Amino acid sequence: MKQDWKPDELRATSAEIREAVMPKSITPEMVGGTLAGLTEAVAEVVETLGEIPREHVRVEVTACDGQSKVSAEGATVRLDVFAIGGFPCTAMPRQELTADADGVVEFDVPHGFKYAVSSHIDGLGASFQLVFDAVAEQRDVRLWNFPVGVWALGHTDLAHYGDDGWEDEYYTAIPFVTPMRMEEVPEEIYLWAQDSEKYPQNEGWWYIGVLVSTAETTFAIGKNSLSDKTMEWCDSRDRNTLFPLMDYAVQKRSTAHDYDAAIEKARTDMDGNMNTAKILGFSPTHTAARWAASSPSDYDEQRFLPSAGQLYIMWLNRTAINAIIQQHTDAGEEGFFLLPDIKPGTTGQWTQPNGRWEYWWSSSVYDSLCGWVVNVNGYSINTRYNPNDVRAVSAFHFEY
Repeated sequence: MKQDWKPDELRATSAEIREAVMPKSITPEMVGGTLAGLTEAVAEVVETLGEIPREHVRVEVTACDGQSKVSAEGATVRLDVFAIGGFPCTAMPRQELTADADGVVEFDVPHGFKYAVSSHIDGLGASFQLVFDAVAEQRDVRLWNFPVGVWALGHTDLAHYGDDGWEDEYYTAIPFVTPMRMEEVPEEIYLWAQDSEKYPQNEGWWYIGVLVSTAETTFAIGKNSLSDKTMEWCDSRDRNTLFPLMDYAVQKRSTAHDYDAAIEKARTDMDGNMNTAKILGFSPTHTAARWAASSPSDYDEQRFLPSAGQLYIMWLNRTAINAIIQQHTDAGEEGFFLLPDIKPGTTGQWTQPNGRWEYWWSSSVYDSLCGWVVNVNGYSINTRYNPNDVRAVSAFHFEY
């Protein structure tokens, strides 16, 4: 039975518990009174507002050693649940869930929250980090893990055509990777994960970009992903604003801090897709993140402003990335842009393949005034009102 909500009494009881230094001084009445009050408070909220609906999420992890399917049992699925742009503005502690023998984990997320998921398997690269809004009754998410490396990324469209018209038609896609672009991809590579009973029809395969796969993060570089001009990081209103739920090196510039440690911290930020969702949830017209998210893409793709760590990985692997981009371009694919690189035969002369020096905005923040930029020197910070380039990257869910 619901009891009267007595916050003053509960606060007093909580204060007694906090002040109790020996286990024997905590009485059953203290603990019981607080827990009973909390339980009844939750019951009153549910009774008044109704039970908060939840989205049931089933995540299936599929792993590939580069040519064939391997077990995803025991894969770690990282789950981040957060809410931004309303009240409460909060982020839950990251959860790490373990996949069962079928590579599956399941969980619930309250409606109104966003959540980010990625999968990690020892010896393989991470999956894409995907971000969703909890709005449905149920959602099926498939995460794909490939070997560590820089790969030519393609996908195969599969279909089922039933006898009952379009209502009995459904489609999916299978991603595949090859070390370099191939004119003809063997069937065992592009159909490595086909469920021939559910999706018997093969609709063809094609390349879609470059996959950069590491143990901590994976992202894709696709077409039309470089801004044609430089831009500020954000609108003028937010030039000196602390965005909620972001991981700052320091909140006040006058606060003493270790800059080298801040750089190392920025290099560990691999959550560009989640950062972008947080930025746009707080500031929908945010310049750099909005450009990245709205750059031309397909409906099985999430474009985002990469984190400082992801841009640094791109910078470190620029030569391997450029080799595949050049192959796509030579094959007649338009819209790919080479990365600046050191000129062959020199020790420090950088190319400008797109006609300008490139300084890339990241979605990682330094303080209320500055964000992280990755350039030919690797790292720097820059005030938000300075114009820099945007290199969008992609996460694919391969569902449509």
